[in-house]
Amino acid sequence: MGWFDGGASERNAYAERQVENQRKNIKANYEFEWGNPNSGELGGEAKRKYDYAVEGLEILKRNTEKNISFQEAEREQQYDYGMGIREYEHTQNMRAYDASVSAAISQQSFNELATQAAIQDQNRYIHEQLLSLAFDETESLLEYGAAASGLGLKKRQIKAGAATQAQAERISALKATGQAAARGVSGRSAGKQIQGMIAESGARQAAIIDELMFNAEAVDTDFMRLNRQFAIDQVAFETSRESAQLSDKVARTKIQQQALQAAMKAASGIMLKPEIAPPLPKPYALPRPEFQDIYEPKKPPMSQVADAMQESVGAGILNTGLQIASTVFGGISAFK
Repeated sequence: MGWFDGGASERNAYAERQVENQRKNIKANYEFEWGNPNSGELGGEAKRKYDYAVEGLEILKRNTEKNISFQEAEREQQYDYGMGIREYEHTQNMRAYDASVSAAISQQSFNELATQAAIQDQNRYIHEQLLSLAFDETESLLEYGAAASGLGLKKRQIKAGAATQAQAERISALKATGQAAARGVSGRSAGKQIQGMIAESGARQAAIIDELMFNAEAVDTDFMRLNRQFAIDQVAFETSRESAQLSDKVARTKIQQQALQAAMKAASGIMLKPEIAPPLPKPYALPRPEFQDIYEPKKPPMSQVADAMQESVGAGILNTGLQIASTVFGGISAFK
């Protein structure tokens, strides 16, 4: 048949085999890619890709959660560390502050002891000054009393001496008058002689009185000088006492000023009381990403292959016959 139909049957058989092979290949590829074409469930490579993608998404979710949890734990650790540093620094600052307060208290205690010692020294100094003035004043008073007693004694001695001299002069005059009367002198000459003796005795007594008055005035003048000097000394002592008291007041004021300045200096060494820093902001939970589910593909329809094109066998036989006839008739014509 192959020779009679011009190879049409062979070509038809070959075309059918080609279509069948194509159909087998399409089915094999479909089954590999999508699974059994008669089943509604997804299979084949598409199923494996889908399962792989689903597993990959689950792995991504777990890894993402682990990473976020790690970041949150790290942020929490940094927060705890920062709060610890904050507490540590505040503790150190408080220790420094307490040390400055303790040093200021110790310095102030020392300042108070130094102030008390200075006040005691000033008390002793003013006591010694006032005691020295009291001793000098007492000595001056004793000297004044001694001098006044001496002048009084001198005045009494002058008065006593003058009285004694006047008494002696009167006695001498009486003796002279008596002796003249004993000698028998009488008459006017005797009277004149006696009067002359009395006048002479009176003149000497007057001279004694004048000398007494002069010496007494001299003693009174010495008394006046002594009293004036004593008054001056008393004023000097009072002035010295007031001056010492004023100096003592000034010295005590300086001690108080120095004590105040030392207290201010000690207080200036105290640090400003530290305040703890504001707390660190607490870490927030990190946002979780949202994942889209893996798209599950649907099976597509399997490709269809058209039937193989078939040549007409009868037409092939007819064409072959015509060719044979043409060949035969052509040979006969050539033979003729």
